[in-house]
Amino acid sequence: MRSPLCEAVVRCHLRRLRAAVGAAPLPGSVLCAGVVSAPLASVRIGHALGNGVAVTSAGVADAIVLGPMLAGAVAGAALAAALPEPAAFGRQIAAAPFDRAVGVVAVAFVPVLAGGLVVSPSLVAAAVALGSRLPGGTGAGLALAASTLATIPAGASLAEGWIAAARRRRRRPLLVGCAAGAWLAMGAALGAAPLGPMAVVSLALQGEAPSGVALAVSGASGLAVGLGWVLLAATRPEQPAARSGRARQLVRGRRGAIPAAIAALLGRRGDVRVSAAGAVAFGAAGAGLAAVAAAPAPAALLLGTTTALLGSLFCPLAAGGALLDGRWLWAGTPRGSAVVVGAAALVAVAGTAAPVGLVGAGAWVGSGASRSSAGVVAVLVVAGSATALLAGALVPWRRSGVGDQLTTFAAFAAVAVATSLAVGLVAPRIVATGAPDALVAGLAVGPSVVAALAALGSRLGRTAN
Repeated sequence: MRSPLCEAVVRCHLRRLRAAVGAAPLPGSVLCAGVVSAPLASVRIGHALGNGVAVTSAGVADAIVLGPMLAGAVAGAALAAALPEPAAFGRQIAAAPFDRAVGVVAVAFVPVLAGGLVVSPSLVAAAVALGSRLPGGTGAGLALAASTLATIPAGASLAEGWIAAARRRRRRPLLVGCAAGAWLAMGAALGAAPLGPMAVVSLALQGEAPSGVALAVSGASGLAVGLGWVLLAATRPEQPAARSGRARQLVRGRRGAIPAAIAALLGRRGDVRVSAAGAVAFGAAGAGLAAVAAAPAPAALLLGTTTALLGSLFCPLAAGGALLDGRWLWAGTPRGSAVVVGAAALVAVAGTAAPVGLVGAGAWVGSGASRSSAGVVAVLVVAGSATALLAGALVPWRRSGVGDQLTTFAAFAAVAVATSLAVGLVAPRIVATGAPDALVAGLAVGPSVVAALAALGSRLGRTAN
């Protein structure tokens, strides 16, 4: 059944993407080439991981399933946090007699489909290649990819419970909590409580369960939880009116005026705050599960920080749109756009590093990781922030458009895939020359940082003229 609202949103998204590619044809062509060739590189990565991993125990197989599941849950929570309120449709459309569930599908379908077309081929290629090196075979690898995608609506549902609790609604968080308890109970019955019904995938990787059953369970779980999230999002309680209070002086000195103004623009956004809280929660859960499973020393730190990193990238993703929303602030500054762009980059990196550092500090104390592991986390934070800044500059994240936030997610997925492919091709060759680790990290991350700053400066300059 065709929906005029869905068709209208599809046309708006396609027009926006065509405009972004038309404004920067060369970067768009490079991104498309990287996305197309990424599955081939993912096959090599999956084979390398499979050759280096020996599934000799249930704990190893559980960890293989748990890592991608946490990433999928963080992505789902980000999707729910970025979902616009009904008022974003405008007064005329919001007053029209359309079902709220149709509105949720209309807003989320195109960006999710675009992001899925970008990420899913690489995910499936890597998972199948990994499974081919394990006892479960390629079928178990396909079930692993399906379980990762099926966890996305689960994370979105948890975020809906968090949002409802923040808006002082008690029944909805209780309902989400009961569903989470049922998920853990099913996992406990299968031998791995955190995995829920996806524990069947762990058994399939070990060769102890049919891969077809694991694939069917993953698909059915994803469909059921996805429908539940659509209903939760469609009946999301309205945001209460802000209380009147005493105005606070955020900017006091001249030196920190620009960074403080950018931090205020980003900090006032509810989606950025929700994503930061979710990043800490999911990251702490990942580090805690790794510690409980008695994983080797760097595992808890890396699993917790990388999971938190995915959720904390909201801040740099929204930085480009925040600059455009507050362009009246920068138009009259005597310091030039370069200072504004630099301040925005510093605020974005700080906003990304804060949740990651909080989770990493706890994981560091609990696992006793080495300094080199902390260096790896620092490089990932800078690289992730630069990638998100670049995506937010190419497709700005504005709060006025219906689903524009989610289109920025699709752009981020494309930029991340292309950047990962480029780093994967260049970094091993630099390492082979015997260069110091600091130089390798700088050469691997530097181009992304330069590209992000240049794109952000170009975007700000075009809007100021």
